[in-house]
Amino acid sequence: MAGVWNPVETRRKFGLYLSAAERAKVEANMAPLARVDQFFDADAVFEGGGVLGIAFLGAVRLCSEVGIRWHGVAGTSAGAITASLLAADLNIDQLEQILAHLDFMTFLSKKTSRMIFNGDPSDDLDHPILLLTNLAMTGTLGQYSSEPFKVWLDEVLKWAGKQSFGEMWDKSALANDRQLKIVVSDVTRGEMKVLPDDLEPARGTPARAAEGATSTVQAGKVEYRPPLTPKQRAFSVAEAVRLSMSIPFFFEPGTLESSRIVDGGILSNFPLWIYDDDTPNKKPEWPTFGFRLVDKADALPLPIEKATDLLSSMLKTMMLAGDRRYLSQRHQGRVIDLDLTGLNISATQFGLTADQKDQLYTRGYLSAKDFFTNRWSWKNHLTLRGF
Repeated sequence: MAGVWNPVETRRKFGLYLSAAERAKVEANMAPLARVDQFFDADAVFEGGGVLGIAFLGAVRLCSEVGIRWHGVAGTSAGAITASLLAADLNIDQLEQILAHLDFMTFLSKKTSRMIFNGDPSDDLDHPILLLTNLAMTGTLGQYSSEPFKVWLDEVLKWAGKQSFGEMWDKSALANDRQLKIVVSDVTRGEMKVLPDDLEPARGTPARAAEGATSTVQAGKVEYRPPLTPKQRAFSVAEAVRLSMSIPFFFEPGTLESSRIVDGGILSNFPLWIYDDDTPNKKPEWPTFGFRLVDKADALPLPIEKATDLLSSMLKTMMLAGDRRYLSQRHQGRVIDLDLTGLNISATQFGLTADQKDQLYTRGYLSAKDFFTNRWSWKNHLTLRGF
């Protein structure tokens, strides 16, 4: 059973804070990135990883202490959950309070069949043949309904006043608006989709001229972006995130129009590319930071001796190969590796104890702290991008 968890106590117990000297060092590393309203603007992209996403909370806490304000946020699966909560303009104290009182097992409260007996869900994905056999016998496409998750997230976003993509892009609060992009996999059409963009065909109207186009001022420069269509504005953020986190066979697939939709992670688990602008000679106004969950054991070659090993390896390759290739070309010193090596916590270990949440949160905080104090430099990043 999941224990009661208190992030405030976790920070006190493990000494998670920034000293004045460390804060000064981070500010020096940020220069000459301009401050806007006493904040450093940045985009954030979060990797998928199930319940391991608690590590993102520790990293986001550190970023709030650094003085970073998120402009665009995006993610896949667990990363989509984090992105949606940040896009709703919830501050870090509110995020910690919400997640401290959350028992992840409530997301598994609705099985798709009374005939599914799978015991501890933490190792289900390690036994794909058994999982598929179980689903074949029950005639279902996933062990659990993702409806309990959607209800929870929708209630949180309702409390924040931002349930739809249109509300996330509220033009009445331009200084605090957020772009939000969620990656899903359309397995009916064999396509990756980015929501809300791909809810309708791309529009050819220039952003500056488009009726209803919004603008923000960053570092003295006006940035224009095209308005959302009525359909995009009305679409539920909780539904988009539910689609993105529907781990194949573990959760039943969702539906978007006439398509079956599953976890965006099978096509891009770490969509670092999503806010990149390849316009020649266009200097970025702020950085995009990628938050990646890392276990050094995952870098070891996979042993393939039997058919089940081959299946598991194929699925893992499908999820990671494209993103790894992009990273090899466009890492640019902007990826924050949250080192979870040795914790031995699986992505589907929904019954996390308070101690395990402590470990994930602490690793996230300390990894982000090491990045910003010892590894990150805006000047070096610009140099790597050719400026």
